[in-house]
Amino acid sequence: MMKIERLLSMLVILLNKEIVSADELANKLEVSKRTIYRDVESLAISGLPVVTIHGRYGGIGLIPSYKMDKYLFSDKEKQKIIEALRLQHTILQEDNQILIGKLENLKGDEGSYDNFTFYSPTLHRKEIEIETKEKLKTLRAAVTHQKKMKIKYISLNGEITNRVISPYSINLTDGSWYILGYCEKRNDSRIFKLTRIREFLILDEACITMERKEFNSTSIYEQVELIFHKDQLGKLYDFFLDEEIEVLLNNIKVTFKYDRNRNIIPFLLMFGNSVDVIKPDELKEEYFIELNKIHKKINDDNQLSYLR
Repeated sequence: MMKIERLLSMLVILLNKEIVSADELANKLEVSKRTIYRDVESLAISGLPVVTIHGRYGGIGLIPSYKMDKYLFSDKEKQKIIEALRLQHTILQEDNQILIGKLENLKGDEGSYDNFTFYSPTLHRKEIEIETKEKLKTLRAAVTHQKKMKIKYISLNGEITNRVISPYSINLTDGSWYILGYCEKRNDSRIFKLTRIREFLILDEACITMERKEFNSTSIYEQVELIFHKDQLGKLYDFFLDEEIEVLLNNIKVTFKYDRNRNIIPFLLMFGNSVDVIKPDELKEEYFIELNKIHKKINDDNQLSYLR
């Protein structure tokens, strides 16, 4: 199956199902999982709101606001897909003409879908979105022309470093854009979150050729159990499935799997004193340490204010 036909088939599957696993897509389209992840990347770079969801019930899907009934496209939605594919053709030199032609020939006689609205596929504020889109233009150019980039990067713990990277993959995952590339400072592949890239410059040097690693190849999932106050139920449905939420007499228990390589502490801090970590013990200890740091800082600030 040609790549363009495969992308169309994948898009139709994603429009017709909420979440599809990479294994299921690979079996249906008769390709490897690696090829599926690269196709997902192609759709995401085109501007389509493709997201990957981690965990036991995770997989690949489209943001719900973009979903339509069965195989139907409204004229407005169809045009957005066509424009996105034409943009990809310009950026990546992909031959999308066959897919564009098929979409243009789809009939829109089955009804209007004006009540569907396409927003950004990420979870950031509008101002951050604008900034990130500008970064994406530069990053796409670097990937397309296989040029090294010099970046100023701020890690999750606030460490500021200057890196020279050979970028080869751009991914939209869990509502955020990431770039995967070879980092000369670490002598290995690294993942960089776009919002944490504060300065960037394309260098006139060819990228280092190396075997590419999959974006999700190092994921290590672990069972997590949390207890929330009952007044958090509405917020919990923003992040968890019905099967993961158990409403008890006095509180709510949430059980799910998360990738140990991802920092879940900032997510937990969103709930303040309305959440307790039950397991794993390692996460429970990390969260306790972080809460103690915050508590100590508040006490120190209060003591300093009193002395003044």
